[in-house]
Amino acid sequence: MLCCHGAEWIAGQYKFDEMSEWCVALLGVAKLVLGLGSSLVKILDQFPVGVLGVLLLFAGIELAMFSRDMNSKEESVVMLICTLFHLLTQVQHLHFFVGLLCICFL
Repeated sequence: MLCCHGAEWIAGQYKFDEMSEWCVALLGVAKLVLGLGSSLVKILDQFPVGVLGVLLLFAGIELAMFSRDMNSKEESVVMLICTLFHLLTQVQHLHFFVGLLCICFL
């Protein structure tokens, strides 16, 4: 499963069984409408934050379950180093290289 930009939304869709061909079509239509219509920003501002919070909670749990597939201490150390790097620096594009360095040298 993906663990980078947009992964939360995909994990949320997977959790609520929305991964079908219609979901992809609706996503395309939504992006087209958002790109063409500026009045939709007003509608999206009225989106209930509680619903978004629940979706993000389940998406976070779904993404955290990725760590259950780790079988060795080396894999866990790589995950912990990458997580600490993210929490300390917030530099998204360097996480990939830090992970590669950890895998090569551990």
